Amino acid sequence: EQGKLGEAESLFRCALEGREKQLGANHPDTLDSVNNLAVLLMEQGKLGEAESLFRCALEGREKQLGANHPDTLDSVNNLAVLLMEQGKLGE
Repeated sequence: EQGKLGEAESLFRCALEGREKQLGANHPDTLDSVNNLAVLLMEQGKLGEAESLFRCALEGREKQLGANHPDTLDSVNNLAVLLMEQGKLGE
C-alpha cells in the first residue's frame, strides 16, 4: 500500500506543478491540487507538510472564493481534522 501512496504522491505533485505553471498559484484548480496533496500527506503521516499545504489552500481559497464558499469551508474542515490529529485544537 505504501508503494501506491508514493505513486499517488508523485502524481499529485506533478498535477500541482503543472497547474501552478499553467494557471497560477492562486487559481481554484491549483488550490484543489494543493488540498488533494495535503490530504494524501496527512494519510501518510506527513503532518507538518500537510499542515503547511492545508493552510496555503485555505488562505488562497479565502482570497479567491470567499470565506463562505464550499471549497473554502472544506479547507477549514481539513485543517481542523489535521490539527485535531496533532492535538492542536486551540489553533
